[in-house]
Amino acid sequence: MPLRVCAEVDCHELTTNARCDDHRRQRDRERGSATSRGYGQAHQALRADYQRQMDDGIRFTCWRDGKEIDPTHWRLGHCDIDRNRYHGPEHVACNQATAGRTGCPHPSHT
Repeated sequence: MPLRVCAEVDCHELTTNARCDDHRRQRDRERGSATSRGYGQAHQALRADYQRQMDDGIRFTCWRDGKEIDPTHWRLGHCDIDRNRYHGPEHVACNQATAGRTGCPHPSHT
């Protein structure tokens, strides 16, 4: 992989990632733990259950776009208006495109 300068201002370390090791660790600390960001035991257990089902051959569709989920590359989707609710597997791109949404299109809300 090509080397590039760390993305942090005034850091001149060369790295193969976006940030050097020190700044990557610092950013991870600032983000907080997975649990503090809403990905605690309940989230991990539900995600593991979906993954087991996928590993057993069951196929799911993304609840956002209706297309089949790749069992090796997916996210467990939160409700856009209540992060304590889960609606199921989503494509990574669908999951990351939720910032700023004010409503939730899931059928359970209609």
